[in-house]
Amino acid sequence: MEVREIKKPYKPRNQDNEIRNFQHVKILDCNEPVHRIIFECWHCKQGLLSEVEGVSLQTLDVPCPSCGRTAIKLMANKVISTTPIPSPWQA
Repeated sequence: MEVREIKKPYKPRNQDNEIRNFQHVKILDCNEPVHRIIFECWHCKQGLLSEVEGVSLQTLDVPCPSCGRTAIKLMANKVISTTPIPSPWQA
């Protein structure tokens, strides 16, 4: 009886099985004093429309009106408004 050793070839870790967190963001009116940003909440994926003033080095936490957690962090002077909308990225 012949005994053979079976060696499995090296396989790098498959990244397709890993969960990748990402956030949809679309920035509108970049040349205007008030920018509009359409994005999804990081936590609940609710579609949101925020109006912000200017660009700054400070980071502002924008709370989600639906779940109350930080939806996104923006580098802006001031968040004027945040309105829930249907997410353009959800089917």
